[in-house]
Amino acid sequence: MALFVALGACTAETVQTAPPAAVDGASSVEGVSSGDVQAADAATAAKEARARQAAEVEAEARRITAEVATARELEVTGEFAVQLIDKPGVRAFVREAMYEELSAEEIQLLGRVDAALGVLPVGSDGEQVMLDLYEFGVLGIYDPKRKTLLIGDFLDGGQLDMVVGHEGAHGLQDMHFDLEAMSQMNRGRSDLDTARTFLVEGDAQAAYLAWLTGSGGLESIPDALLDTQADMVLQLRDGMGVPYPTLARMLQMPYTEGTNTVVRLARDQGWAEVDALYGEMPTSSEQLLHAEKLAKREPAVAVTIDPQPVLDLARGHSVIWEDELGEAALLAMLAGVATPGVAREAAAGWGGDRYFALERETGRAAAPLLVGVITWDSRAEAQQFEPVFRDYLRASKGDDGFVLERRRATLIYATHFADALDPQLGDPAAALRKAAWNCFALDGSKPASKARSGRKSK
Repeated sequence: MALFVALGACTAETVQTAPPAAVDGASSVEGVSSGDVQAADAATAAKEARARQAAEVEAEARRITAEVATARELEVTGEFAVQLIDKPGVRAFVREAMYEELSAEEIQLLGRVDAALGVLPVGSDGEQVMLDLYEFGVLGIYDPKRKTLLIGDFLDGGQLDMVVGHEGAHGLQDMHFDLEAMSQMNRGRSDLDTARTFLVEGDAQAAYLAWLTGSGGLESIPDALLDTQADMVLQLRDGMGVPYPTLARMLQMPYTEGTNTVVRLARDQGWAEVDALYGEMPTSSEQLLHAEKLAKREPAVAVTIDPQPVLDLARGHSVIWEDELGEAALLAMLAGVATPGVAREAAAGWGGDRYFALERETGRAAAPLLVGVITWDSRAEAQQFEPVFRDYLRASKGDDGFVLERRRATLIYATHFADALDPQLGDPAAALRKAAWNCFALDGSKPASKARSGRKSK
């Protein structure tokens, strides 16, 4: 599911709305109370005020979009509509988009998988978590099906230009690159979807910044400022008024990390190079986090899965989901237990990964048994990642709630295994580690246990 939205900063805030103006000189007529008259007058006044707001927002949207088009070097070639949307409308839109791609059962399943990964607390309602986060953070939406900019009716004056500029840029992207075709979910390829989101959202925000900076252009934006904004997202924590901080970091990163990459590419090589990315889409979030890897289109290591060795230990279970994390997701996780600099260094060098989740056919647990593999470009980079990832797993699962083992440049990990494995096993963790190494093959041939490095020697 891809949503082309403008997100506000993930901090708690209260939007103040003015009460309806008092109705002076309220009168009473036979059969109609003065309260009814006042209510009718207030409703009429509110309707008229909303119509004025909608007209003002539409005029601004059309003006700003035309100017953003000039800054972004994309012509306005099609029609688009502009509408206001309120918070319940945001929630309804997101829910409809979710159900276009996934069933109710699958949405709940993905929530349990996120819980197994430590992204959400065990027992969370996956659907409500996503709806709450989007309702909390979304300021505007571009709907490619209806070619419509949906602008929050709750914005303050300082937010309108940014939201309109960002969503107007999405409209321009749609005219030239067909956003609707990009909005389809790639099942089991979450990092591919993340890469596309980084590109589309980073491009939209970079286009807005190109307009905002005027004659100074993107060259006037210091790299240090871009890096600071990206680090601020990685520093989101519990206690900051941010619900589900790991997931919040994942949702915010396209607007900072993606923006960094696009701004630098457009500034150094021109917007035509950004346009070219839509013709040859990036295939991993790693490519959008590292310009040199994007330039080389460095591919991820292909990982194939045979879950049978673990199924032999977890009788009565079956595979319910298989997917990938990618560097961006790992970075968002590690940032919960490390500074931005340490987390970035630990996540860099990612070569490829894959995981699968198992669940009982009856008597389902709160979170599934999850087993995964991550391979790195070198042993040294795997060694750098291992202790930080261990800290993350320990923080989310406790000392005995996970297994993690590295061999050369590859690691296997597992969570929520205690209640899933055959009780006759003498040492369940050791048995699971041994089985997990036999579940994965790298680049279609090398068993994970035999691989020396993911892509290259260093």
